[in-house]
Amino acid sequence: MKTIQLNHSLQPSVQKPVASFLLFVAVLLVMLSLFFLQQSNARLAELHQEKAAYTKTTQSTAATEPLTEREQAELDAVNVAINEIIRPWPQLFFALEESRLDSIQLVAIEPNVKNKTVQIIAITSPVDEILAYISNLKQQAIVKSVSLVSTESVRLNGQEATQFELLVTW
Repeated sequence: MKTIQLNHSLQPSVQKPVASFLLFVAVLLVMLSLFFLQQSNARLAELHQEKAAYTKTTQSTAATEPLTEREQAELDAVNVAINEIIRPWPQLFFALEESRLDSIQLVAIEPNVKNKTVQIIAITSPVDEILAYISNLKQQAIVKSVSLVSTESVRLNGQEATQFELLVTW
């Protein structure tokens, strides 16, 4: 009789180092991803808490008590100051620029917010240009009235000239 030999052990497989390395890298990347995900979630929770605290703070300050008389007076004064700043300066100065004549040299422009006026001091050589300048100013939409306040004979660069003052109401 012949002897039969049974071998129950597995056949050793060939080691594949590339596959083992890739498996190790993949496991490492998964672990790093989980770590960063946990950190991101913690930071997100902190941001939600800060937002909630900020919202509570703004809501509590928004629902304040009515202002006292002094605070209301201060608020009104601030609003008046803001309204004075927002006056139609660009339109007014654009109107002055549109009315400009080459022979007229502006010396001073002094706006007065309370009276809604602008005092203009200018110099010209030909006297008849004063009336042309006044007529150009009156044609501007923002200008309500123009008044000639005074005229004076002056010397400009050794030549005779006329200095005049206008009061423009807007």
